[in-house]
Amino acid sequence: MSWGITLILLAAGVGLCLLGGVNRDDVFGLLMRIIGVVLLLVVSIFGRLLWLDLAGIALALWLPSAAKGQQI
Repeated sequence: MSWGITLILLAAGVGLCLLGGVNRDDVFGLLMRIIGVVLLLVVSIFGRLLWLDLAGIALALWLPSAAKGQQI
């Protein structure tokens, strides 16, 4: 995938995720977020952007685990 298409899809994905959060209609906002996440996944998988993959892995490792806050 060329750099131009990669940057356009990346900008569209981030823009849709951000606009989906401020949209007053819940269903349309959720749809915008889903499309934005799909675009970011397409860029991450087919765009060969290692820095985006590493940022996702770092975010996943930074999040607290579910078992940490649970009491048995």
